[in-house]
Amino acid sequence: MNVDTLGRQLLFCTARIDRITTSGIGTHGTGFLMHPECDGDRTYPALVTNKHVVADAAGLTARFIQKKPNADEPDLGKEVLVQFAPDSIVGHPNPAVDVAVIPLGPLWPTIVERCFVRTINLTMLATDMKDFYADAIEEITFVGYPNGHRDPKHFTPIVRRGITATPLDLDMGGDPAFLVDGSVFGGSSGSPVFLLSDGSYRTVGGGFAFGDRLALVGIIAKTMLRQAHLPVEVATAPHVKIAQELNLGVAFNARAIRETLEAAVAVGGAKLMPPGSEQGKPPVDEPEQPTAL
Repeated sequence: MNVDTLGRQLLFCTARIDRITTSGIGTHGTGFLMHPECDGDRTYPALVTNKHVVADAAGLTARFIQKKPNADEPDLGKEVLVQFAPDSIVGHPNPAVDVAVIPLGPLWPTIVERCFVRTINLTMLATDMKDFYADAIEEITFVGYPNGHRDPKHFTPIVRRGITATPLDLDMGGDPAFLVDGSVFGGSSGSPVFLLSDGSYRTVGGGFAFGDRLALVGIIAKTMLRQAHLPVEVATAPHVKIAQELNLGVAFNARAIRETLEAAVAVGGAKLMPPGSEQGKPPVDEPEQPTAL
């Protein structure tokens, strides 16, 4: 498989996260790789996900696609399991913001050597893109593992599309979040949300720019449900309460992602580079050896 387009690269920036809770229950979620630069020529490789994906974890495992020996190519259908210490995770300082970061520093050399991955840097985070503009209604792309599903033969993630259901530049309910009109299921939690434009995209002032654009605008956190009572033909239980999915998902925005990264790198005494300082770098990077924080 030639990984020669933005869309193909997005297949390798996520990992399925398997969690074993302290009560022994297994669940699945999604994480995506970021590799922002910090002050002092340091970098911070990390897996970004939701707090609830990693909460109460007795064990955490990320599943990456293996890299072919002696070649920078994916060995589809083969995987590398990487285990994480739950006590290293850093969450957004606001308890209501469901974003968390798993630091990868000590594990990064092993991941680079054995896994075929692509990392997202700050140049594509909406908060850090020069002259970023999004209309009230935009088509979105999100990548992950709904209900733990992936291609069972090649192990690539599931790509889905929808639209923004609330504007990206309005904090829904006062939180750094927005709604997406799309099918969001358990396991999709932690999926990166992108604006992926092919050929042209809207700019400030109602104009158009020609070219491709890839912008990370958020992270899926949960699906919205409607509680309903349906009648059943059982005398002792005339109604049964069920949850109906509204085909709406809640995503935290790019600012929430940046703030969580800032909190994580601060634990190591570092600071993220300010917005605009990484301009000119490709948005999706081939991995590189980090300088430990």
